[in-house]
Amino acid sequence: MNRKHILLVGGTGMLAGLTSYLAIDHHVTVVGRDKENMANVVQRNPDTCHPLIVDYREEEALSSALQRAVRQNGPFDQVIAWVHRGSGKAMQLILDHSETAAVIHILGSRANPEYEKKCLCLNEQQSYRQVQLGAKHDGENFRWLTHEEIVHGVIDAIEHSSDYQLIGQLVNKGGKNG
Repeated sequence: MNRKHILLVGGTGMLAGLTSYLAIDHHVTVVGRDKENMANVVQRNPDTCHPLIVDYREEEALSSALQRAVRQNGPFDQVIAWVHRGSGKAMQLILDHSETAAVIHILGSRANPEYEKKCLCLNEQQSYRQVQLGAKHDGENFRWLTHEEIVHGVIDAIEHSSDYQLIGQLVNKGGKNG
């Protein structure tokens, strides 16, 4: 089997199920801060899940960790990154270390997808797509997506290559559809 090398940023929390799913068939380098969460994720697929315990807001540590991952397992074929707003240059550093990758950038519900893309310098060999997380309507109220709903939505985005995909619905501050 020809395994891809996938970089998954945020793969020990809400995307832990995605890490396990991808690590069945591919080498997955997982960026996370929490050692206990990382150990739980890696133990599910210890041969194909490669931990990078680093806070992506620490730019030098992130850059060194990404360089080490590329040396050990080759260049990233795909990047799936859930990088919180206000994280400095983390997303750009990830792109800079993923020169030929297919990138899926996961955005929060309040993000402006056009602005987020404009802030990044992409090269001609990278493809860039966005998945935005919304909310689900439950009767009269909206609720946050469950981890399972997020994982299924991201898997759907991986399998269907549109430039933008919304999971759930966007909701304005008054609780109405946005």
